[in-house]
Amino acid sequence: MRVVEKMVSRMARTILYFVAFMLVAGFAKAQDAQQANSFLESVYKHYEKGGKGIDFTGPGAGAYYHSSLLALIREDIKANGPENVPAIDSDPICGCQDWDGIWDLKIDVKIDNPQRATVRVSFFVFQRRGKDDLNKLVITLVPEHGQWRIYDILDESNPKMNWDARKALADDLQTIRQNKAPQSSH
Repeated sequence: MRVVEKMVSRMARTILYFVAFMLVAGFAKAQDAQQANSFLESVYKHYEKGGKGIDFTGPGAGAYYHSSLLALIREDIKANGPENVPAIDSDPICGCQDWDGIWDLKIDVKIDNPQRATVRVSFFVFQRRGKDDLNKLVITLVPEHGQWRIYDILDESNPKMNWDARKALADDLQTIRQNKAPQSSH
């Protein structure tokens, strides 16, 4: 009988630990989604009426952008030099060059896994707007130093011409490298 009691006790502990783990995991996921939402709300506060946005080349960019994306941006700017326009020549967070505020901001967070969130964001950058003026972005967030950071931005505002930040940077750098490579003559 003692053996059965020990087995039941172990099973009960195992089930209790499992339930506790699932509860903590569930709360952590909900907390992560809330943190991702709060992070992006704080990002878009920089674009409210009179806001200056976030300078992706400035010293504070690391508080918003993932270091690997910043490295690509900086490499592309350096590779283009002063004579060429880099792959990112507007503000990728708003998908614009000018704004008078952020209007009707909608943020929809989907936690893909603990290391990745996909966020659909839509908004207008001008108070006076038409039906085609809606900015629609898909922002990939990944954690860095325990905080969400922007890893990639896909601009879906123009259905005929989606624009992906990482892809645009990689393509531009590849083109620059190919143009600088010595040409062989036959």
